[in-house]
Amino acid sequence: PFLLQQSPRRIGLFATRGPHRPNPIGLSLVRIERVAPPSMFVRGADFADGTPVLDIKPYVTAFDTPFGGQVRSGWFETVELPHGATPEQLRGGATAKGDDHPCG
Repeated sequence: PFLLQQSPRRIGLFATRGPHRPNPIGLSLVRIERVAPPSMFVRGADFADGTPVLDIKPYVTAFDTPFGGQVRSGWFETVELPHGATPEQLRGGATAKGDDHPCG
């Protein structure tokens, strides 16, 4: 993964969020900014433009918080990131923080 490019550490495919996974389905927690049928605009997405949206569900704290409330992120906990940085910004791209992304 690009976040570990400066590290000699190697990790397995299933420990990444990269595009070369054998199952291309991802999961993103987003905020709906507006709906303009047939499109919906969201904030906080970590998917690429043109990615199909298969399902939309509400976030329900009682159901979606991990059991015990403690979440571990493995190797990702060793990487320092600026708060709110997007993948594009971390790679040096020009996408501004908080851009709306259309779905649909």
